[in-house]
Amino acid sequence: MRREELAPILRDKFHKGSTCGVEKIDEPGFENLWFVVPPAPPRTISHRLPGGSIARANRLIEQLPRYESSDDLDKIISYLFTRCEAVASSRMEGTWSTVDHVLTPGELYDETGGKSERASVLGYAHALEQEFIHAFKKGTAIFSIKLACRLHQQIMVKDPQYRGEPGQLRAPGKPGSVVFIGGLHRKEESIYNPTPPRHVKNCLSQVMEWMENQEFAEMGDAGMGMALPVRMAVAHAHFESVHPFSDGNGRVGRMLLALQMAASGFLPLYLSGFMEEQKVEYIAALQKAQKKLQYGPIVEFLCQAIISSRQEADLTKTSLLGLPKTWDSRGEFRDHSAAKRAFYFLISNPIFTVKQLQSHLGVSVPAAARAAAQLVAKKVVRERTGFGRNRVFAAEEVIELLSRRFGDPPAAALERAQILLKER
Repeated sequence: MRREELAPILRDKFHKGSTCGVEKIDEPGFENLWFVVPPAPPRTISHRLPGGSIARANRLIEQLPRYESSDDLDKIISYLFTRCEAVASSRMEGTWSTVDHVLTPGELYDETGGKSERASVLGYAHALEQEFIHAFKKGTAIFSIKLACRLHQQIMVKDPQYRGEPGQLRAPGKPGSVVFIGGLHRKEESIYNPTPPRHVKNCLSQVMEWMENQEFAEMGDAGMGMALPVRMAVAHAHFESVHPFSDGNGRVGRMLLALQMAASGFLPLYLSGFMEEQKVEYIAALQKAQKKLQYGPIVEFLCQAIISSRQEADLTKTSLLGLPKTWDSRGEFRDHSAAKRAFYFLISNPIFTVKQLQSHLGVSVPAAARAAAQLVAKKVVRERTGFGRNRVFAAEEVIELLSRRFGDPPAAALERAQILLKER
């Protein structure tokens, strides 16, 4: 990162009383590099913002189901989308798992006390679900340094690639306290050098207090300040500018995007699929905000992420909720039969065992086994294991719909599933 690439206000050497600037650090190998001490997020933005995109994105958010009025189907879809988000967001940072993995029952894995990419991605999903409840109840009051650290701890504690202390901020003298972004591991070729360790806690506090300010949020929602998509974009840019942890910042930052929607009362829309597909544009927009304090590009990007992700979510939801009718047409299932009663269970539990099906339906194990056999015979699910005991079944159409690449048509995913279902 070159000092001359920064906005004039950021090029000044940081000193006591400064609101932002650059600073060198006393760390072997880093003495000649400048690191950015970012300003607090702004209350107003002087540059022109994309008003049309903001209005459309804001309208789409306001059409999302509200937590207090959501029904069981809304919650099932939210459960599934949370896991898709965890997979896509983690994949952006090199932690690989699949929707198939994270929807497989935990008892089929032996991960007691160990680390794995699957466990890390599940930790991401579970952390979001836990914090959603707090966000729906407390609104913006949930945003704090403690929240950021808690999210980080739950993601990274199971990440096999992470060598730091989960949930701990960068601080002088700690391993991994100095970070740089880009440059293919050559610090001299970095594209951005985040906050020096001694300023991390204070700079993060400024970001989280900005997000926590309920009056500021309410003014924006009332049309007298920053609308929610703008607040999301600005907060995200500043959180990533601080880069408070030695690793995992992108994942925590994207979790905060979802939690901002939840804090406004909505079942969140997930954006990581779009961000993964448009990663080059995402980084470019983020750099403009971080280095130039130009927020137009990141606001435009975030709005397009909302618009495209809402379209993708609607397509997926419509396809998922249409499956029971499709399944019923394949087998002419008797009303109230165990097999037919399992249809919505398959959407929320697309990978399952007979024991799970028995527990959900409240029938005997032999009855559940007969229902599973009927679902296999009618090409609704596929038996994956081939074992006489502890068999695992999969509703492949659900898996393929959730696993498809962002922007791919649902029809293609359903065709792939049909090939699997026809296999013997």
